[in-house]
Amino acid sequence: MPQQATLTRMNQPEGPLRAARIARGWSQSRAANELMALAAERGVTVAAPASLKTQLSRWENQHAIPEEHYRALLRELYGSTDAELGLPEAAAEAEPAMDDTDALRARLQASAALDDSSVELLHAQLDTTRRLDDRLGAAASAGSVRAQLAYLEEALHHAVRPHLRRRLAWLVAEASTLAGRLALDQARPSVAWHDHETAKAAAREADSAVLLGYALIEQASVLIDVGEHEVALSSVEQAIALAAADASTPARAWFEACRGEALAVNGAADEARAAYRHSERLLGEGPGRVDAQVPPIPIAVFDMDALHRHRGHAHQVLHEDEAAIADLELALRAGGGSARDVANAHVDLARAHGAVGHSGAAARHARSARDIAARIGSLRVPARLDRAGRSAGDELVSADARPSSSAV
Repeated sequence: MPQQATLTRMNQPEGPLRAARIARGWSQSRAANELMALAAERGVTVAAPASLKTQLSRWENQHAIPEEHYRALLRELYGSTDAELGLPEAAAEAEPAMDDTDALRARLQASAALDDSSVELLHAQLDTTRRLDDRLGAAASAGSVRAQLAYLEEALHHAVRPHLRRRLAWLVAEASTLAGRLALDQARPSVAWHDHETAKAAAREADSAVLLGYALIEQASVLIDVGEHEVALSSVEQAIALAAADASTPARAWFEACRGEALAVNGAADEARAAYRHSERLLGEGPGRVDAQVPPIPIAVFDMDALHRHRGHAHQVLHEDEAAIADLELALRAGGGSARDVANAHVDLARAHGAVGHSGAAARHARSARDIAARIGSLRVPARLDRAGRSAGDELVSADARPSSSAV
């Protein structure tokens, strides 16, 4: 059947591709984000978020036919065949693809055109994405960071000058660490693991022990989430051994706080408390040394409010519920932290209040956590609440699953 006739036949109000999305309860934005996350897991480069959503709309309305790499992703995403998704054969390309030699030259030239000012703009763009993530979570930033990471990796792979490679590698490490955090928040630990592996390789290219330690500890969060607690602790200890000598004092305090969490999930209460005491002492010492040759990483601004959140979580893990409530409520009153941090603090408070019989407070914090999770597109936060409810016999979550309008 000619291609135009095929498109005409498929042009129904709800074609198979659109039906597959709706069957999962996904908006086009959610489907585009899922497609980007899958592409990242498979190592496939796709369009920027806004463009991908537009393409998805065109495919669903039969105004265009996806290319083969997109078709493969769509088949995997929806667990369907081309026929089930109503995808006809792609049209032949009007012109032959660029010669491989010319394509390589073009990529080398594109990377060579980057100068220090361009890299500073790229860093500013990534910093804006990080700030969006802090406020609005994956809902606003997941697609952006994937697009930025794809560009930065391509630029790094074809950069030749050592100074440029180091700066681009630093940005790749930052972007992939942020992407990994977002993937974990979207309940995609395999994708998060892959992202942190990318971050570690880039940190080595950037020749930064602190950045490598940062990536190792972020990856340890994935290990904790999947129950590999001893391996997570080993990874944190490795990170501290690598980075402690070169890190600023706030960064060293962050490393110690992360060590405290890893010790807590392993049940080492005394060692965890000692790690948090060390972190608190470090915060009283001032900023210490800073590497002026590279941009600061987020852990350089670790402070007492962040320490209260970290330590409160560890207290809750150790079932030291009154101590957890004291630290976490201090952190919430002080404000600060990302929306993700605040949501997780509410989860810990819901668990701690529930454990000591404060059912009203537990319910309020559970509702706040769910409200924030819905707003930022987090799947991990409600999953943590659900696990808490199952282990505690469920008053904590079952009656409070509906969002309220009063999230803190």
